[in-house]
Amino acid sequence: MQSARAQGGGVGKREEGQGMAYTEDGRYEISTVLSRTFDTIGANFLLFAGLSLVLSGLPAFAIDWWQASQIAVDTTDSMAVLRPAVFVPIVIVWLVSIVSSTVLQAALTRATVQHLSGETPNFARCLKVGLALFLPMIAISFLLAIGVGVGFLLLVVPGIILWLMWSVTVPVYVQEQVGIFEAFGRSRELTSGSRWRIFLTMLVLVFALWLLAIPVGMLTAAARSAGSATMLLSVLGAIVSALSSMVMVSIQACIYVELRDVKEGVAPGDLEAIFA
Repeated sequence: MQSARAQGGGVGKREEGQGMAYTEDGRYEISTVLSRTFDTIGANFLLFAGLSLVLSGLPAFAIDWWQASQIAVDTTDSMAVLRPAVFVPIVIVWLVSIVSSTVLQAALTRATVQHLSGETPNFARCLKVGLALFLPMIAISFLLAIGVGVGFLLLVVPGIILWLMWSVTVPVYVQEQVGIFEAFGRSRELTSGSRWRIFLTMLVLVFALWLLAIPVGMLTAAARSAGSATMLLSVLGAIVSALSSMVMVSIQACIYVELRDVKEGVAPGDLEAIFA
């Protein structure tokens, strides 16, 4: 299927089709990516919220609650968190959270692309994709963390550039079924020429999440002033973690779909054909 961008017509004109909006001038559109992200989440809220709460919210809740409840036993001991009875369970839950977060990334990426292609995402099928890919996804996350981390140590800017360059590595790997290193290369290729627009997209999203976090912060402060608020604080932390993960993964998938359309004229239906 040829994208509407590649067909004739006036420059800058937008045309709707199969959940997508095409620009014939071949330019990455920030507003399109953002609206597509929240439209996708809104249309599949129960699915997205369910996956995010189970795979991101629950591990965050377990870590926060266990750490806070154990430290609260002896508030005079500043090294309480290093006791094996406290530290070991936290490490175990942290490792579980690494696995679950990679499963979530793959599952929500599939769900987002399926929705944009006009299909209805299925909880079990998306979760199955996530479970099948969790080992290579862990490797990708590790390589991303190392590369971007080293870049940030080199006066921050190189880290930002690498983060933007590799920002769609996960969607590429999940959707195109390529090798791990090939996924990094594809991400670099796709993001070329659009990286500052991607940066602005993420900046807008981070600002929006920050605004949403303000009332959560107020609730947290009120809960702390009440004294015994360990459970409530852990629940709030879990909700924030699930919401942030849901939005961040979804917008990465939408950025990937937009870049494939802009640079290669590939519509969502073609992406599904590749996956199949």
